[in-house]
Formats: sequence, structure tokens, C-alpha cells
Amino acid sequence: MRSEQILVVDDERRIVENIILCLKREGFEATSAYDGDQAIKLFGQKKFDLVLLDVSMPGMNGYEVMEHIFGMDSDVIIILVTGYASVESAIRALKMGAWDYLKKPFEYAELIKTVKNALFQQKLIQEKKAVSEKLEASERQYEYMVNNSPDLIFTLDRNGCFTFANQQFENFLGFPKEKLLNTRFENIIHKGDFSKAAALIEYEENSQQLQEGRELHFRFKKVKSEDGDQYDPYNNFAFMELKASPIYEGKGQNREFSGVYAVARDVTDRINLEDQLRQAQKMEAIGTLAGGIAHDFNNILMGIQGYASLVKSRFDRDSDEFKRLSSIDEYVFSGAEMAKQLLGFAQKTCQETALINMNYLLKMSAKMFGRTKKDIVIEQNLARDLWGAVVDEGQIKQVLLNLFVNACQAMPSGGKILIKSENVVIDDYGLENPGTYVKITVADTGCGIDEAIINRIFDPFFTTKERGQGTGLGLATAYGIIKSHQGMLKVESQPGKGSAFMFFLPATRIRNKRTRELLRQKKEIINGKGTILLVDDEKGVIEVCSEMLETLGYKVEAVQNGLEALDMIKSNDVQIDLVVLDMVMPVMDGKETFENIKKIDPGAKVLLSSGYSRAEQIEEMMAKGCDGFILKPFDMETLSEKISQILILPEKV
Repeated sequence: MRSEQILVVDDERRIVENIILCLKREGFEATSAYDGDQAIKLFGQKKFDLVLLDVSMPGMNGYEVMEHIFGMDSDVIIILVTGYASVESAIRALKMGAWDYLKKPFEYAELIKTVKNALFQQKLIQEKKAVSEKLEASERQYEYMVNNSPDLIFTLDRNGCFTFANQQFENFLGFPKEKLLNTRFENIIHKGDFSKAAALIEYEENSQQLQEGRELHFRFKKVKSEDGDQYDPYNNFAFMELKASPIYEGKGQNREFSGVYAVARDVTDRINLEDQLRQAQKMEAIGTLAGGIAHDFNNILMGIQGYASLVKSRFDRDSDEFKRLSSIDEYVFSGAEMAKQLLGFAQKTCQETALINMNYLLKMSAKMFGRTKKDIVIEQNLARDLWGAVVDEGQIKQVLLNLFVNACQAMPSGGKILIKSENVVIDDYGLENPGTYVKITVADTGCGIDEAIINRIFDPFFTTKERGQGTGLGLATAYGIIKSHQGMLKVESQPGKGSAFMFFLPATRIRNKRTRELLRQKKEIINGKGTILLVDDEKGVIEVCSEMLETLGYKVEAVQNGLEALDMIKSNDVQIDLVVLDMVMPVMDGKETFENIKKIDPGAKVLLSSGYSRAEQIEEMMAKGCDGFILKPFDMETLSEKISQILILPEKV
């Protein structure tokens, strides 16, 4: 164990030698110095725990030496020794930092006692200082951890007032922690959460309502910033998951509830994602419902279309009756288009591109949307010689519908939508490939778009609507679809002066003027012979299709499910030339029925019939050897053409 080092400073050698001898007898290590300069030099060379310093010395007196020594080590203990003591000199010495004051002559026992007491007190002071330093370091570490935690950490008293709040309150919410102290917790939360805040600090000894680690959810206010986004639905509040525990004072029977310790974690992103998931699930349910409605609606239209074509076949093309029945066809066609759009919404159709005239899509989409919004006037300014564009018809319809809905929401009291199509040649407009494009404009007379957010309107999940009123996906989806077509979607708008959304699609100078109506007028009925097995679970469809087939010259065998169809083929009682097979049936669906038919008779010819447009399942069946597909509703001309393509029949009427 290290002995304490003592420096003895006095100009009288005899006194120094006697003091050193006495100190060494007590186990101390002592060093002598006979003037101030020597003492200061020794102190600079060696570490001393205590200095016995004479006040009156030639050259530099004790007070001056003490000042120099304290300049080198402020913690060293100095005991002044003098033969001329006075109250004033003692006070001066103590004020300068001396530990004690001894007057010559003194007993050596008194000296040793004073030295030991000083060293003992120094040891206690050093231990206390070490503990204090550790405590301060621990507090600094605790403060750093608490203030740099991503969570909000705070305590409340039993009245619900803040007694502590970490730095994250200011970083995340904008509330300086100093201003939160002694303010109520309700001041920073949504008023709808006041009841939960009251329950947070309610405590009864018997019920112990506040359990350790209890979890609650709150909406914390955010301090509004001048440059904050007023359209951000999460700009004013943060959704927090709070875990609270009670704080007690005292022990045992004297234990008393004094407040709450709580940690709050931001779960705004999780809440947002959960909302999106619920919205997606809702849309999926609506899509499933829409698919079912569209399927049944197509079967109803099948009956109307079939009987209309049967009656029409008995009249000349130039007769009034034929023209009236053709009008029925057009209404059925419009209904079929609506069903097709429902199926597209339900994601029951596969994506396929074709060269089409965009004017056709614009007319049909505007007509459908116009039925739902009677207070919106839709004007059309369509180029007569519009170039063709290779697009996915269903996806472009979705873009148009999203733009129509967006325009409608900008005009809650009604207004006007202008649809315009034109041919453009672009050299450089932000497009990847300069060249020929079809430009489509959907303009409205609505409220317009604020300049502060116009650059964000195509961002996913960005919306200016109230929470729960919109997903913020409409324009983002439209933007993604146009980009996938190697096109571009832009917007021009001014507040109060409406908006104009323009999208550009790569075009070919070939003008696609063909329409469904022109194609329908060129169709002819093709008669034939043979036996056709009609498989459909809808009685009405069987009745009208059977009559159509018989009118075309075929013999018809009709069954209502796949099992009956297989039994018919297995029996070999009738030679089946073609099977017209519905896709959606109970007991055994079209796919399973088709696979079993091919097992029984690999050479069997099968024409698929469905209210669903070329879905993946149908494409798979076509790849496995199915001979054709016909979409419900269909007329007699279309049916005869499909059958003739499979059976290669030459006869026409």
C-alpha cells in the first residue's frame, strides 16, 4: 500500500529534520525543502499528498508558495506553520485554501494528529468526489439515452401533469420539454382521447386500474409549422402506442400511488399501412361482388341478344323491323361494355394490347361516366383523323375513369368536363422517345390545384381529402399505367380556374377507323350441319342458344353441368361434332370438364363460352388444345362465324 507523501517546507533545518523524523516514525514518506523556490521545484517533480508550510521564510513567504502550489494541484492539502499567529493571518490562510493552521511551538503529537485528520478527511473527500463523478457520468448517460431515444418518454403526477419529458417531444412533436413541465397531458392529445387520458391516472388501491405495462393508443398533437404541408392527413397528429406503468412512493403499507411513467412510440406508418390494407381488402371484396354481378348480367344480356338476333334473321336488312332490332343489339352492346368494365375492375380480365382508335374509348368511357353524374356536362372535341395507339383497353379505361372521378370531385356543385383528342409530333417534351403521339386532354372547370402540391399529386397515397375519404391512389395509378405504355401524364392548373390533365400515348400514323358497329354490319349468318353438345348451367342461356343453333341448321343436345356432358360423350349414342362449353358451372367447372372430355376423346372439338373475357384460365385451356372462345353475350352471326371457323363450313346466307 502506498505511503502518503508529505513535503515539509521551513527555513530552519533543525525543525525540518525533527518533523521528518516524527513523520517517518508514523509511516509517512517525508521530503524536506528549506525555501519557497526549492519547495515549488520539488512539487513540480513529485506528487505530494500534504504540505507542511512555514509562513515566514526568506525570499518567498508561505502565502506566495501556497498560491504557486495550488496553481499546480488544487487538491493538495496544505497546513500552515508559523510562530507569529494571529486571527487575521489564520483567516487569510483559510481563505486562500489552507486546510489547517499550526502555531509554533507545538507538540509533535498535535502535529501527527492534525496530519492524520487532514489525510483522512482528504480520503473521504476523494471518495465522495469519485462517487459524485460516477453519479454524474451515470446521469449523463441516462440523459443521453433518454433524450436520444426514438420514443417519447415522460412521467405524470397523480393530477395528470408532466413532471418529466425527454427531448423527443421537441424533436418529433415540436413541444419544448421545458414548457411541458407542470402542464396537463390532455393539452397535447386529441380531444377524442380525453377519456383514455383520465383512465391513465385513475388509481384505486383495491382495483389497481393501472397495471404494469398497460398499453394504450393516443393521437398526439403536432406543433403546426408555417412551412408544413396542410394537405398531409398526418400533419396535425401522430398516432402513438403508449405503454404506461404506475409510480409508487414508500414501501409496504405506506406505499402510495404518485404518478405514471410512460413510453410512447410512433405507429403512424403502421396505422397508415393498416388503413391501406383495409382499403385493399374492401376493394377486393367489391371486385369479387362486381365480378359476380357482371357474370350474371352477361347471362341476362345473352338471352336478350340471342332472341333479338333470332327475330332479326327473319327480316330484310333494309326493313324497319331489322333496324329496330339492330338498335336492341346496340343497347345490349352498351350493357356488355359496362359488364366488361366491371370485370376489368374485378381484375377478371387478362391484360392484352391492341391497335385501337382512342376516340372510341373516349366516347364509351364518357358515355358510361355520364350516366352516373347527371350534374356534370361532358363536352367532346375529338380529332376526326386520329392516329391509332397500341394500348391495353382495360387499363386506359381505368385511367380515363380515374381522371373523370378526379374532375368530378373538383366540382362538387357540378360543372363541365372537356375531352379532347389530337395528333401531335413531339421532339422534346420530357418523353423518352420523340415522335408521333396521341394526346388526350381531360379538363374541368373545378377548384384547381394549389401550386404548393401540384408536384405531389401523382405520389402514391397523397390526398387532399379528409382521413377516410380517399386513398390517394387514383392519380398515382393513372400515372403508372401511362408510364407503362411508354407515355407521359402531365397536369396544368391554377386555383379557381380548373385543371387539365394531358396524357400522351405512342401512336402509329395508321388511322384505325374500325368500330364494333362497322364490324357487326359486315357479319353474315353461316349455316351448317352436325350435332352440337351445349353445356351451360343457366336454363335461359340453354334455351336461347339451342334455338339459335337449331336455326343455323344444327342438331342440339343440351345438358346443365359437366358430369352430364361426360356421360353424354361416353355413351356414344350420338356423334358429337362440337361441344359449346360454359366456363362457370356448379358440380364441375368448364376447365375440369374440358380436361375430362379430352381424356375420353382427344380429337373432340370444344368452343369455350363465358361471361369472362380471356382470363388466364381460358388462355391456359386454349394452349391445351381448345378450339375457340366466344364471349357472352353473342348474337347468331358471331356464333355462326365461330362455329364455321372450327368446323370449316362453307355455306352462308
